[in-house]
Order: sequence, then C-alpha cells, then structure tokens
Amino acid sequence: MKTESILVNDKTYNLYIEYQTDEKKRFEFNDMAEKEWGFDFESFYQSGYWKNNCCLYSIFYKEEIVSHTTVTLFEVIVASEKKVWAQIGTVMTKKHFRKQGLSRYLMQRIQQDFNDKIEGMFLFANNSVLDFYPKFGFIPVNEFQAGKKIHYKQSSFHVKQLDMDHENNRKLLETYIEHAHPNSFFNLKNLDLTFFYCYAYPDFGFKNAVFHIEALDTIAIAQIEENVLHLLYVFKLRNVDMNDIIQALSNPEITEVVYGFTPQDKDVTFTPYKEEDLTLFVSKELESLFKEHQLMIPLLAHT
Repeated sequence: MKTESILVNDKTYNLYIEYQTDEKKRFEFNDMAEKEWGFDFESFYQSGYWKNNCCLYSIFYKEEIVSHTTVTLFEVIVASEKKVWAQIGTVMTKKHFRKQGLSRYLMQRIQQDFNDKIEGMFLFANNSVLDFYPKFGFIPVNEFQAGKKIHYKQSSFHVKQLDMDHENNRKLLETYIEHAHPNSFFNLKNLDLTFFYCYAYPDFGFKNAVFHIEALDTIAIAQIEENVLHLLYVFKLRNVDMNDIIQALSNPEITEVVYGFTPQDKDVTFTPYKEEDLTLFVSKELESLFKEHQLMIPLLAHT
C-alpha cells in the first residue's frame, strides 16, 4: 500500500494506492462501489486472484473514501510485439465531493505514474462524461464485432464443462491463460480479470461457461443464446482451426457465431458494435490502430 497527503483545490486529502489488503479501507471501497455500480469486489479479493494488475487509486477525506479510479494492466501482443496497456475503470466520486477536481487529480496522477510503464491506455465512458476524457488526450473510436453464419457438422471432439469450484480446473485455466497461442488481432492477457469473470462472480460472470476441448488443447469461454453461439474468448495451446472449436461447441440449432474479441479468422464479417451508453476512448498511441482496423476490446477485458 502506498499513501500520501495531497492538496486538491486548497483542501487536504489522503491518497491510497494498491491498498486492497487493508480490510477497513477495502470495505470503504466496496461500499462505495456497491452504491455506485450495484456490486462490490469482495468476492474477487476473497477468490485470491486479485493480484497487482488491478491497481486501486482512491482519495479519502479523513476516513471516508470520496473519489476512486482503478487501473488495470494488460500484457498485449500486437503484430508479434509484447506491450503493456492500461485500462481506466470503476471511476466514481461521491455526490457531495463532485466538481471539486478529484477525478481530474486522479486522471493526471495515473497518467503521470504510468507514463513510462505502458504503451497505451483505454477506457469506456458513459454519455454523461464524453467531454471529460478528451481533456486528458483520449480520443473516441468505434468498435466492430466479428461474426459469421455457420452450418452445423457433428464434431468428434469431446467438450467438457469445467467446474470452476475445483482447484485442479482453476489451475488448468491458469495454465491455458499463461501459455495461450495468439488467436486474436491483439491479445489482452490479464489472468486476474479472466478469473474475475470466470470464477469470482457467478451471478453475472461466466463461471458456468468454461469449456475444455482436450483434443484441441483449447479452453473456450462460450455461451449459447437461442441459435447463436457467443464465443467470448478462446485460450489454445497450439494453432488449431477455429472452425473445429466452433463445431465442437455447437449443436444443430446453432446458425451463427459472434465473437467477444477480434479473431484472426479471414472468413468473418464485421458490424459496428457499441454497448448502450458506453463509448471507447483510447490514448493517442492507440488511435491509428483502432482507426485503421475493425477492432473491439475483448468482452472479458472490460472493467
């Protein structure tokens, strides 16, 4: 945990960074998140998968948390080059502390702290703050989702749903995440966040959507809704055909697959994608990448 006294608009506060092991302060953060977003991060912490890639930046006034931003770090592979990107998320300020420069301070501080540690930064902004982030050099960009029509063919590959309450299955997924063969235009690797979605929060995550296709050395995060296969992410240990993975996960009712990431496949079509009330903003370093290609931030990488 890092802590320091700060002065914002002639008022003294305390800044706490990476303090999740402090139970009292973590309770303050979780209480604020629950009131602002409708859920907290306690299950994530108790799961044991909250490591150092999810960095809390919180401003406290005396013993009360009043403003917060989370920085999540990703290992990224773009055109065979390893990079580090950061995502800004869980931005919130208590009502009676708004318009006092606290969110601005946190943004400036985070950019300063990570300036020489990352090669790009991105965030999702709701419609009420679209004018805020350009002040810090962020540019709005469009996202595109890949998908295609499919014709079912019976597959010989066995698919096993992994029970994520079993430690051996969690260890297996860890191995696949750490050693996955690139299968996306850009791969955002963050083990912590994957387990946030696939283990810590079964109520709104994908704990029951983790499937192992052993013969293909693949673990897929997938769901079926009506006649559509939603392929949220794929971790494979070798370069196997994505069509084999899709057919193994499909049934005779499936007529379409949509991707929760940008696949390398050539036989897909792209359509504009935008979550309600959310716009993707990227730092200047990432602008050309997103404007020259039809991309989306993987759904399992949202904070």
